[in-house]
Amino acid sequence: MLEDVTTSRVREDALFEAAARPYLSQVRQALMRWAEVVSLGRLEDLLALYATDAILVPTVADEIGGHAEERRAYFESFLANPKLRCRIDTLRKRISHKLGTVVVGGHYTFTFERDGAEQTLPARYLFTFEEIDGVWLITGHHSSRMPSSL
Repeated sequence: MLEDVTTSRVREDALFEAAARPYLSQVRQALMRWAEVVSLGRLEDLLALYATDAILVPTVADEIGGHAEERRAYFESFLANPKLRCRIDTLRKRISHKLGTVVVGGHYTFTFERDGAEQTLPARYLFTFEEIDGVWLITGHHSSRMPSSL
Protein backbone atom coordinates (compact mmCIF):
# COMPACT_ATOMS: atom_id res chain seq x y z
CA MET A 1 0.00 0.00 0.00
CA LEU A 2 1.31 3.43 -0.95
CA GLU A 3 2.43 5.48 2.04
CA ASP A 4 1.82 9.19 1.32
CA VAL A 5 3.27 11.74 3.76
CA THR A 6 3.64 15.52 3.42
CA THR A 7 6.38 17.44 5.24
CA SER A 8 7.22 21.12 5.28
CA ARG A 9 9.41 23.62 7.13
CA VAL A 10 6.62 26.11 6.70
CA ARG A 11 4.24 26.54 9.64
CA GLU A 12 1.58 23.81 9.52
CA ASP A 13 -1.61 25.84 9.56
CA ALA A 14 -4.89 25.79 7.71
CA LEU A 15 -3.85 28.49 5.22
CA PHE A 16 -0.70 26.65 4.22
CA GLU A 17 -2.52 23.34 3.88
CA ALA A 18 -5.21 24.91 1.72
CA ALA A 19 -2.64 26.65 -0.50
CA ALA A 20 -0.39 23.58 -0.85
CA ARG A 21 -3.05 20.93 -1.47
CA PRO A 22 -3.53 21.60 -5.24
CA TYR A 23 0.23 21.61 -5.90
CA LEU A 24 0.83 18.41 -3.97
CA SER A 25 -2.04 16.70 -5.73
CA GLN A 26 -0.79 17.75 -9.17
CA VAL A 27 2.74 16.59 -8.42
CA ARG A 28 1.47 13.26 -7.08
CA GLN A 29 -0.41 12.82 -10.38
CA ALA A 30 2.74 13.75 -12.32
CA LEU A 31 4.75 11.11 -10.43
CA MET A 32 2.09 8.47 -11.06
CA ARG A 33 2.11 9.44 -14.74
CA TRP A 34 5.90 8.94 -14.76
CA ALA A 35 5.51 5.39 -13.39
CA GLU A 36 2.72 4.71 -15.90
CA VAL A 37 4.71 5.78 -18.99
CA VAL A 38 7.75 3.82 -17.76
CA SER A 39 5.52 0.75 -17.44
CA LEU A 40 4.09 1.34 -20.92
CA GLY A 41 7.57 1.87 -22.41
CA ARG A 42 6.57 5.18 -24.00
CA LEU A 43 9.88 6.98 -24.47
CA GLU A 44 8.62 10.24 -25.97
CA ASP A 45 5.91 10.60 -23.30
CA LEU A 46 8.51 9.92 -20.61
CA LEU A 47 10.97 12.49 -21.95
CA ALA A 48 8.18 15.08 -22.17
CA LEU A 49 7.80 14.89 -18.38
CA TYR A 50 11.26 16.46 -17.92
CA ALA A 51 12.23 20.13 -18.14
CA THR A 52 14.76 20.82 -20.89
CA ASP A 53 17.50 21.44 -18.32
CA ALA A 54 16.53 18.67 -15.88
CA ILE A 55 19.25 16.70 -14.11
CA LEU A 56 18.99 12.89 -14.10
CA VAL A 57 20.99 10.69 -11.73
CA PRO A 58 19.75 7.29 -12.96
CA THR A 59 19.17 4.00 -11.17
CA VAL A 60 21.29 1.69 -13.29
CA ALA A 61 23.94 3.89 -14.91
CA ASP A 62 26.97 5.82 -13.72
CA GLU A 63 26.50 8.89 -15.92
CA ILE A 64 24.65 11.98 -14.75
CA GLY A 65 22.38 13.36 -17.45
CA GLY A 66 21.94 17.10 -17.68
CA HIS A 67 20.93 17.26 -21.32
CA ALA A 68 17.97 15.91 -23.30
CA GLU A 69 20.15 13.58 -25.40
CA GLU A 70 21.66 12.04 -22.24
CA ARG A 71 18.22 11.41 -20.77
CA ARG A 72 17.09 9.93 -24.09
CA ALA A 73 20.07 7.56 -24.28
CA TYR A 74 19.55 6.35 -20.70
CA PHE A 75 15.81 5.80 -21.04
CA GLU A 76 16.14 4.10 -24.45
CA SER A 77 18.36 1.55 -22.75
CA PHE A 78 16.28 1.30 -19.57
CA LEU A 79 12.94 0.94 -21.36
CA ALA A 80 14.40 -1.85 -23.49
CA ASN A 81 14.09 -4.21 -20.50
CA PRO A 82 11.37 -6.72 -21.44
CA LYS A 83 8.08 -6.45 -19.52
CA LEU A 84 9.34 -3.45 -17.52
CA ARG A 85 6.95 -2.21 -14.84
CA CYS A 86 7.26 0.45 -12.13
CA ARG A 87 5.30 0.51 -8.89
CA ILE A 88 5.47 3.46 -6.50
CA ASP A 89 5.69 2.01 -2.98
CA THR A 90 6.16 5.05 -0.73
CA LEU A 91 5.83 8.76 -1.29
CA ARG A 92 6.89 11.74 0.81
CA LYS A 93 6.33 15.29 -0.37
CA ARG A 94 7.69 18.72 0.51
CA ILE A 95 6.66 22.04 -1.01
CA SER A 96 8.88 25.10 -1.13
CA HIS A 97 7.00 28.34 -1.70
CA LYS A 98 10.33 30.16 -1.66
CA LEU A 99 11.73 28.16 -4.58
CA GLY A 100 8.44 27.29 -6.27
CA THR A 101 9.26 23.60 -6.25
CA VAL A 102 7.82 20.40 -4.88
CA VAL A 103 10.16 17.57 -3.89
CA VAL A 104 8.94 13.99 -3.67
CA GLY A 105 10.94 11.06 -2.42
CA GLY A 106 10.33 7.47 -1.55
CA HIS A 107 10.68 3.95 -2.81
CA TYR A 108 9.65 2.33 -6.06
CA THR A 109 10.05 -1.15 -7.44
CA PHE A 110 10.90 -2.04 -11.01
CA THR A 111 10.13 -5.49 -12.36
CA PHE A 112 11.29 -6.81 -15.72
CA GLU A 113 12.14 -10.03 -17.45
CA ARG A 114 15.70 -11.29 -17.77
CA ASP A 115 16.62 -14.72 -19.17
CA GLY A 116 12.97 -15.77 -19.00
CA ALA A 117 12.60 -14.99 -15.29
CA GLU A 118 11.08 -11.99 -13.56
CA GLN A 119 13.64 -9.74 -11.89
CA THR A 120 12.86 -7.19 -9.17
CA LEU A 121 14.81 -4.01 -8.61
CA PRO A 122 13.82 -2.04 -5.49
CA ALA A 123 15.09 1.54 -5.56
CA ARG A 124 14.88 4.92 -3.83
CA TYR A 125 13.91 8.07 -5.69
CA LEU A 126 13.95 11.82 -5.29
CA PHE A 127 12.19 14.02 -7.85
CA THR A 128 12.07 17.80 -7.93
CA PHE A 129 9.10 19.27 -9.79
CA GLU A 130 8.55 22.83 -10.91
CA GLU A 131 5.54 24.34 -12.61
CA ILE A 132 6.74 25.59 -16.00
CA ASP A 133 4.24 27.18 -18.38
CA GLY A 134 1.37 25.68 -16.39
CA VAL A 135 2.74 22.11 -16.37
CA TRP A 136 4.51 20.35 -13.50
CA LEU A 137 7.80 19.10 -14.98
CA ILE A 138 10.65 17.12 -13.48
CA THR A 139 13.68 19.37 -12.94
CA GLY A 140 15.71 16.86 -10.96
CA HIS A 141 15.56 13.08 -10.65
CA HIS A 142 17.85 10.95 -8.51
CA SER A 143 17.36 7.22 -8.21
CA SER A 144 19.48 4.54 -6.59
CA ARG A 145 19.14 0.86 -5.91
CA MET A 146 18.21 -0.08 -2.38
CA PRO A 147 21.35 -1.13 -0.50
CA SER A 148 19.66 -4.43 0.33
CA SER A 149 19.45 -5.22 -3.41
CA LEU A 150 23.18 -4.77 -4.08
